[in-house]
Amino acid sequence: MSFDVGADERHTVVFSFNKFWGGLSITVDGHEVVNTVRIASVKLVKRYNLVIGAREQHYVTIEHRRKLLFGGLRDQPVHAYVDGVLVAEGIA
Repeated sequence: MSFDVGADERHTVVFSFNKFWGGLSITVDGHEVVNTVRIASVKLVKRYNLVIGAREQHYVTIEHRRKLLFGGLRDQPVHAYVDGVLVAEGIA
């Protein structure tokens, strides 16, 4: 899933998740800002908060949700918010 942030100072955010290996990464303009492995988790919703931009700052929150049972085998919705407004949705 990818989406753009900013009006004058444009940035591209890319979220990727590999359900088989559990690898999760978030990049901003090609630079990796989050790189982790989610194998087992008790939380059903994991939030990633970022501040993007220098002159034009925006607060980005990416929510990655999983189901209670067999979460790794089922679709996992992902929602991206910029300054509290939903800008992108996807399935991991």
